[in-house]
Amino acid sequence: MNYEFKKRDELPVIPELPDPFLKPDGTRVKSPEEWPEQREYLKEMLAHYLYGHMPKDSGKTSGEVVFSRPVYNGRALAQTIRITTGRNGEVTFDADLIRPVREGKVPVITWNQFTGRHGSPAEEEAVCERGYAIMEFDKEQIAADSAEAFHGPAAKAFPECDWGAIAMWAWAQSRLVDYLFTTDWADTDKIVATGHSRGGKVALCAAIYDERFALCAPNGSGCGGAGCFRFLGSRYGEGIGVCETAGSINDLLGYWWSDAFGEFGLRQQNYTSSQFPKVDDLYARLKEFSFEKFGKTLNENRLPFDLHFAKALIAPRALISTDGLRDVWANTFGTQITWRAAQEVFDFLGVPEKNAMHFREGTHEFQKIDWLAILDFCDEMFYGRQTVNNIISFRAQPDAGSQQEMMDLMDFRKIKLHYSWTNPLAEKQIE
Repeated sequence: MNYEFKKRDELPVIPELPDPFLKPDGTRVKSPEEWPEQREYLKEMLAHYLYGHMPKDSGKTSGEVVFSRPVYNGRALAQTIRITTGRNGEVTFDADLIRPVREGKVPVITWNQFTGRHGSPAEEEAVCERGYAIMEFDKEQIAADSAEAFHGPAAKAFPECDWGAIAMWAWAQSRLVDYLFTTDWADTDKIVATGHSRGGKVALCAAIYDERFALCAPNGSGCGGAGCFRFLGSRYGEGIGVCETAGSINDLLGYWWSDAFGEFGLRQQNYTSSQFPKVDDLYARLKEFSFEKFGKTLNENRLPFDLHFAKALIAPRALISTDGLRDVWANTFGTQITWRAAQEVFDFLGVPEKNAMHFREGTHEFQKIDWLAILDFCDEMFYGRQTVNNIISFRAQPDAGSQQEMMDLMDFRKIKLHYSWTNPLAEKQIE
């Protein structure tokens, strides 16, 4: 179906979090049976305003084991898989896989990784104790983390696409799933998408557009991920701390997104596509910005969506976002309120337990505690195992105050402060 999406200045101002149940004709979804059609509409909305469009036909994907050796005293097998994909096999990249040596099929965590980094801090427990395989790849094999992304393998293979680098990397993460479906050891009903920082944004994008991901686990994903465009703040509340915004992320990293997204937010530099700084220069470029203006919104309230839409599009599958409470740049306050708003959709679809969130003390990292929270949630979703970890966790370390203080500061499970709508089934109960 063709939808009409307006330009920024033609869009109405929506000061609260927009209603995900609002259909293109202005009426609201009434029953869960209508959600699949609404979901396609919201996916197209995000493709237009945020991600750009991925290929409709990705061609055939194959994988070849080019390296293999036993690890962890023979309890696991480490392999390098050469992935070949594209309509004519023109895209090739390597993925590193570690899987347990055991009978039967195993769940797989797919992970878009940074150049030069390798391995999970919870790898031995995840693989040898919990029985999960981990398959990671360096996403810059597909598209550079700079404006050169538009001249990389994915962009060259699909010149018709108007996608940014986030969508290119997400497309590659889905190609791992293609490969997993060709194996005899992967449990293809239990495939997870994860990533950290921009990789968390990628994992969320991948899971939105590929329903073969049974569970999505973005870590520290912030602006354009699990955060919020309209409302910014630290764990202490709205307006406290400097958070990444639509404007700043477009200025510095506009090649991640669709062209339409570049119209939103308070921008200071307005780089052209040929001027976007390389990611290595990001923090040096940050110094050029005025911090009196930095971290402030402008016209984000004209966006017809916010990031609770992205979270809601995972439903009725499972989602857990993991974050550090000191990672103010990633907008911990916004992450909290979009989680609460997305819960309306999970409730509507009858899966309230599948929308989870985990906070820990600490900064912008993918720590072992994040991995353990994700593994606990996977165990619960896939196997019904109850764990000692409180998945929706406000458990604070000593310097974060008491548990009750944290609940008072951040908990909007019962109070909706940033939207006035509710899910249609709840509305019927109120009537």
